[in-house]
Amino acid sequence: MNKSVSQTTLFVNDIPVTVKRKRIKNLYLRVRGSSGEVEVSAPSRCSLDELERWLFDRQDWLIKQRERAALQPVLPEYKFVSGEQHKCWGENCTLNVVVKKRGTSVERFHNQLTLTSLPHYNDIQRKQVLNRWYRQQISQEVETLLEVWQPRMGAYSSGFGIKAMKTRWGSCNIRSKKIWLNLELVKKPPQCLEYVVVHELVHLFERYHNARFYALMDRFLPDWRERKKLTNQLI
Repeated sequence: MNKSVSQTTLFVNDIPVTVKRKRIKNLYLRVRGSSGEVEVSAPSRCSLDELERWLFDRQDWLIKQRERAALQPVLPEYKFVSGEQHKCWGENCTLNVVVKKRGTSVERFHNQLTLTSLPHYNDIQRKQVLNRWYRQQISQEVETLLEVWQPRMGAYSSGFGIKAMKTRWGSCNIRSKKIWLNLELVKKPPQCLEYVVVHELVHLFERYHNARFYALMDRFLPDWRERKKLTNQLI
């Protein structure tokens, strides 16, 4: 069933809050990106008075989150032209675009990425070429990591997939035993990908992030907290 959504705006101490009413049971509050935009998802039956009281109770948290968001650097908007700096496994690589009449590819030599593009390709199409290469790189690494970690842990997935995710580095479908990994991990240092793979495999033992889950993480990957911190740093 599709959830119907209506939208309005409230103000908490001059902070605009976008309210989206949905067929849900609980209230959810989030501050989006470096813009500091505030959004709350609310049950359809929640009155404006209730919602305002709920928001004002959380205004200190809102202010802190917006201040933190304002300090975050704005990530560059890539045009996928020669000279740009792109990340690969935690390292800065200089992009070199070569235009040819046939074929597309990406090759890495030390800290240079050579992207072969067709003459009519725009920035979106060049991005797609680079992302296909990124997907190949991360898939190869995940296969190697699973070969090592699955027998070591005694946890076996049914397979894995790579996709773009906005809020997660990975996820695990407990029923199908399939794990999903964020394509952006290819831009992080390799130990970050290893951390996320182990994290998702641990979910095959324990569904929730509880004491048992963290005890298993400590057992299999004692430095996982440092890796988590590194993974969450801006790239």
